[in-house]
Amino acid sequence: MEKKAFFQQLDERTDIRYTDSGLKIFRLKFPRAHLRLCNVKIDFGSRDVCLQEDSGDKLLPYGTAHFLEHLLFWHNGRNLYSDFFAHGALLNAFTTYTDTNFMFTSLPDRLTQTVPILLDALWNHSFDKRIVTQEKAVITSEIETAHLNHQLSYRYQLISMLSPASPAAVYPAGRIEDIEAMTIRDLQKAYNAAYQPERMTLFLIGGSEDTEDLLPSHLGLKKRPVHKAERKMIPACPPTLSQKVVLGDEERMEDTWTGLQIGALPGQNDLLTVKLYWDIASRILFQLDSPFFQEIQQMYRLEINCLSAEAHLYEDGGFLMLHSQGVHSSAYIDVASYYVTQQKEQIAAWLQYGKGSLTDAIIYDSDYARKCFEWAAECDRCDCTFLDVYRIIRDMNSQDFLSLIDALSSSKKAVIHVSQKEAIGQ
Repeated sequence: MEKKAFFQQLDERTDIRYTDSGLKIFRLKFPRAHLRLCNVKIDFGSRDVCLQEDSGDKLLPYGTAHFLEHLLFWHNGRNLYSDFFAHGALLNAFTTYTDTNFMFTSLPDRLTQTVPILLDALWNHSFDKRIVTQEKAVITSEIETAHLNHQLSYRYQLISMLSPASPAAVYPAGRIEDIEAMTIRDLQKAYNAAYQPERMTLFLIGGSEDTEDLLPSHLGLKKRPVHKAERKMIPACPPTLSQKVVLGDEERMEDTWTGLQIGALPGQNDLLTVKLYWDIASRILFQLDSPFFQEIQQMYRLEINCLSAEAHLYEDGGFLMLHSQGVHSSAYIDVASYYVTQQKEQIAAWLQYGKGSLTDAIIYDSDYARKCFEWAAECDRCDCTFLDVYRIIRDMNSQDFLSLIDALSSSKKAVIHVSQKEAIGQ
């Protein structure tokens, strides 16, 4: 199937409805799927640490969204995981920078039982002091375990070096001092503000049933409103001049972690476009099997045996995290930026690889149901279609790529050099 036709087909299989209470339903059909994936996404994540009240803004402890995620697994004295397991469904939950998610897979005939159980738990939670105390201990242990993960630690350390005031610099579960200071009153205020139907989207992926046939009738489904939401933008990111903060011994490095603060591109600052462009660029620049990396390694004899990048881009800021190993790991970004400017005639071929790599990842990913949810959630977040995603990927051009390279070379940077001894100890 032609790639464009695949994205068109995704849109044709998508049905968006709203309930009387304001809950959004995002239904995506896959006729051959045996199981149904259901996810309820709440627009409340780890970055949301400030509530607007009549008396003024109220600051919440870091980790509030994640703490609520834990508490909502307990409903009327029962554990939701056990209740779902009794219905043949596996329930999980996770908190991201922007949202909280409750996800489960189920046989189609069980959804009329499982969906109401989950929505009741999300909309009608009662706080139990004993459960709050219990989950404080669980989350404290989770944070302590996360600190033992060096890769995770470097990621948040880099963001803190680049932008100390950003909530993105704090692990989503919060800090131990935040958990200790958490009160039921904090949690209740956050819950009352965030767990409202109009701040939720229910994703249903798989099968060919109509939306009405999978959900209880009392929800009162309505067609999607005609209005279009305003597209989210990512701000320009000061400073424009290159700055670098370095930790570790550059003379003895073997393992290098580099963070870059990035923002809007000239003429291209809607969030979805910037995200997709950086995804394409990362596949070109930071994948060992990309033609670009093979060329640059052959040209400069770079000793690099590990290379990966992760973009963290949202409307309140953006960061690019690069991990590289090898003798020349710390020089790679500068060498790569220079090589692009010297070999501009090659950009079209590199872009073809990057675009193909991204669209193939969307179409052929082995964990397809989960990945399809992530792309559906991205379309929901940016109020766009799957075909919009394809068109943005297709329309990226050489000048756009050069703009990314300029941003890469001029961004504020933070670098952590890990000695060979420390790397082996991990």
